[in-house]
Amino acid sequence: MSVLSPDQIVTLSEVLAIILGVAIVWAVYHGSDRAELPGDATVPPSGEVDDAVPETGGRTLS
Repeated sequence: MSVLSPDQIVTLSEVLAIILGVAIVWAVYHGSDRAELPGDATVPPSGEVDDAVPETGGRTLS
């Protein structure tokens, strides 16, 4: 025996799904205005030397 009727359970589920959707959208887009876009990368000064050894660490398929 449930405290809520089937209509109340459906309504509650709909409200929670909407709130969850808004929370996910907020989490994805929060702070995205500070993201570095492909054309916005800063160019280092010409006096700096390049790295002698390229970065080879990272993800691999193995």
